[in-house]
Amino acid sequence: MRVRRPLAVLCAIAALALGTAACSDSSGGLITGSRGLTVVRQINSPVQNDCQGFGPVGVDRVVNNTGVDIRLHKNLDCTDPPGQTSFYLGTSLSANTAGTPGLWKSFAPVGWPPPVSVN
Repeated sequence: MRVRRPLAVLCAIAALALGTAACSDSSGGLITGSRGLTVVRQINSPVQNDCQGFGPVGVDRVVNNTGVDIRLHKNLDCTDPPGQTSFYLGTSLSANTAGTPGLWKSFAPVGWPPPVSVN
């Protein structure tokens, strides 16, 4: 059976379009920051390589339900005060500030996003 050239080209373009759409510049999922029992902020599909804040109040618990790891910081601009270090939070994990001084006020995704959303 002979396949017409326009049909073959169309199939190739469709495959490339699907592949490109799957490799987006965001990490699929939800990051939730809370303080006590109050949810301070939820960020859906955070942008890769972009500092995002929880607000000046800060949070003492973060749940990472995305496909990428994140790094939590004590300042709003994804930096940390002298003598304090950032906290690395893996994919699908949660953490709290117990045993560390201060609250987390920002985070930044680490690494490349997955090819497909985890949700």
